[in-house]
Amino acid sequence: MEGYGVRWRIESLFSAVKRTFGESVRATSFLVQVVEAKLKFWAYAWMVHLANSVVGKATGIRVWACE
Repeated sequence: MEGYGVRWRIESLFSAVKRTFGESVRATSFLVQVVEAKLKFWAYAWMVHLANSVVGKATGIRVWACE
């Protein structure tokens, strides 16, 4: 994948994380803001993983995520 093909996947991932957890972070220091953002992405990835393990096994459907 090159150029725009990569960009739309990344933009879709950012959009999904922001829809799930909100657009802002509560932390006031930069370092803790980075940690909070990383935790949001980790939590989203874990939710997608769990959804794939439950839904995928039951019906053969895979929840889409940028990997």
